[in-house]
Amino acid sequence: MESPYTFCNKNPRKVLEVNGEPVSASNKIMLGASVFYIASIYAYSRRFLRIDGNGVTAGAFALFSMPASYSYARFFFSDAETEAALMNNSNE
Repeated sequence: MESPYTFCNKNPRKVLEVNGEPVSASNKIMLGASVFYIASIYAYSRRFLRIDGNGVTAGAFALFSMPASYSYARFFFSDAETEAALMNNSNE
């Protein structure tokens, strides 16, 4: 089995490409996180905010749903090889 990584000639521990594509954070993760966040805020406002109108709970939900949306987006829209290459390059 061959490696999906292409390493740098000067620093053989740094990954340049994964499966022929340059190593960089994907925009689809941030786009997916924003879609998840907007959908969760919309669903919350339709289901709960409309009934009780509590602004403090709505603010808390908006604050705590941001990292959850980002986590879901990273899980669904990322691949393990790119994540490993980004973690490796951040340690170098």
